[in-house]
Amino acid sequence: MKSSRSSAVLAFLLLLSPVVSAGAADIQTITHGREIEIEEHLAAGKYVLFDFYADWCGPCRALEPQIRELAGRYGDHLSVRKIDIINWDSPVSRQYRLSSIPYMILYGPDGARIAAGDAGSVMHRLRSALGSSGGASTPEDLRSFLIPILAAAGVLAVATALAVRRRRPRRAAPTGAGSVSNLPPVDTAADPGDPAIWFAVLQGSTDGPFTRRQLGELVQRRVLDRSSAVRRRGDASWTPIGDVLE
Repeated sequence: MKSSRSSAVLAFLLLLSPVVSAGAADIQTITHGREIEIEEHLAAGKYVLFDFYADWCGPCRALEPQIRELAGRYGDHLSVRKIDIINWDSPVSRQYRLSSIPYMILYGPDGARIAAGDAGSVMHRLRSALGSSGGASTPEDLRSFLIPILAAAGVLAVATALAVRRRRPRRAAPTGAGSVSNLPPVDTAADPGDPAIWFAVLQGSTDGPFTRRQLGELVQRRVLDRSSAVRRRGDASWTPIGDVLE
């Protein structure tokens, strides 16, 4: 089962790798707490997103995958410059008079400031700008993104189903010709040599007691097979039915 899961995960990563690696993400951290003139870090002909963050900021960490996804998808149009404020008393925090993070500033390809403020509004402006810059996703891009994920999901689903099937205990036949409920009664007084002293595991629990003749009926009806284990009343050890019926 571990082998199946490992193979499925490996297949998922291999199929997904072309999507993850698409585009050359331009992401740089340009300061850790020190003052900085962000205009000196603009990239000619590209949108530049300045992301003010801190390692202890939960919303900043939650936003990170979105920033990296955009930077990878629009690598020819977008650069990201990250500014680690360290804490509220750092020089860069005082320089930009920060009172909350994540805080962002967005510049356009012409070097003009487009937006500044909370992450939600700036990211919205950024996505809109990238959509009109020639880097918007096409139907072909969407298909190339989804096909590997769907294929990997199919591999995982098959591997999981196989693993569950291997672990699932064999179930007894439903009530009917091959079930326990309609076994013929046994007159133990008429056949004292075949007492009802045998127990078997049916539907995940121990059932019985059965006589040898009843065990034979269960094997004949394929409720159990000759390799199924049974034990005698009072015994702790289990024995194959085939040995009992011989």
